Amino acid sequence: MRIALRLAFAVVLLCLAPLAAHADWRDDVKVLRIGYLSSLDTAKDSARLEPFRAYMQQRLSLPVEMIPATSTAVLIGAIANGRVSYAVISAGGYVSAAAACRCVEPVAVPAAFDGSTGFHAVLLARADSTIHSLADTRGARLALSADDSVAGRLIPMKAFAAAGIDPATNFAALYQSDGPADAIQALLDGRADLAVGWSSLAGDETSGYSFGLLADMVRAGTLTMDQVRIVWQSPLIPFGPHVVRSDMPPELKSLIADALSAMASAAPDALDAIDASPYGGGGFVKIGAADYATIAALVAPPGG
Repeated sequence: MRIALRLAFAVVLLCLAPLAAHADWRDDVKVLRIGYLSSLDTAKDSARLEPFRAYMQQRLSLPVEMIPATSTAVLIGAIANGRVSYAVISAGGYVSAAAACRCVEPVAVPAAFDGSTGFHAVLLARADSTIHSLADTRGARLALSADDSVAGRLIPMKAFAAAGIDPATNFAALYQSDGPADAIQALLDGRADLAVGWSSLAGDETSGYSFGLLADMVRAGTLTMDQVRIVWQSPLIPFGPHVVRSDMPPELKSLIADALSAMASAAPDALDAIDASPYGGGGFVKIGAADYATIAALVAPPGG
């Protein structure tokens, strides 16, 4: 009888163990605080984000608060110091936070309406040019975007360096445009021989692909794709992710990832609230740190 009772007690303990583990993190995590980059009108932000907040709260069975940040630097600080444990952040903000504290990880990325999870930087030449590759660019005039433009300058510059090209000596001139559209216009009107832009590189090429600068210009009537040639393209540059602190309970991470993955079908209003991109609408896709390697290389220390 004693042996039977002991066995029965052991079975009960085994059955209760998952419940105890489940209760432990919920006892510790009283509220999920989600940081986001705010506008000047936080009351308007709060109203806009309410469907997302309510959806996450219902899916997680956990109180959710939205915490505004006035800048990406403030948002990085908030997740690094634990004031928030979840953040909606730019790709550059994520890799900067990961480099600074090694305490965050991406759980999902919003997808575009066509399912794309990012875009590519592209180097364009005129269609009648003799430039067909990076090796042909010596002596050309290159139009770039501002110094802090990821797709319009930073990633192409990394690609040039990787190919052994020193922009200071390889190009006849570096033209800093007022933006990628101006860079391509400089190419078209002869002020430059090469220009950097960005594109999904998915879908119909004659339409400038599904979205991006090329598609915008084709739609506006300022570009036709038979005028240009793509001579280089970057690896995929992912959209900004939803990130969590690495010390978050694993079950909560999984619940968040699952809630985001289900959002497009379960709560379209919540998706509209949190994904404000004009190219959005494709829901969320799970993603990992390795997917941001291209951008992480921009903030890595020399030799790191």
